[in-house]
Amino acid sequence: MEIPVDETPSRHLPVLKRMSKLGKKANNFANGVKQHVRLAPKITGTVKGKLSLGAKIIQVGGVEKIFKQLFSVKEGENLLKACQCYLSTTAGPIAGLLFISTNKVAFCSERSLKFCSPSGELIRVHYKVHDQL
Repeated sequence: MEIPVDETPSRHLPVLKRMSKLGKKANNFANGVKQHVRLAPKITGTVKGKLSLGAKIIQVGGVEKIFKQLFSVKEGENLLKACQCYLSTTAGPIAGLLFISTNKVAFCSERSLKFCSPSGELIRVHYKVHDQL
């Protein structure tokens, strides 16, 4: 039996508010999973990529070391946040790491991409972009 909101006893309001809040969180989580799966053809590929990146981070010694290896870091510059994300390009999404430091915002692709050099040979490079704050 449903109780109309107007006739709901006041002692039930906190429970209903909590249920509503949990419902919104579940919906946000489901949307996040849907977005993530949409970027990869199979969920197993997505999980494999995340585990692979985690292993690389551990091998190098942490995200701060990766940041310092990939980008020129000025004296006194500190890494504030690093997270895995997708950069949207005209060729499609590119998985990688987003770095936010006290001086710059930077992105580097997880895997190298194939490009054709001016001489016509095929080269593999990581997609890197950054901008000073």
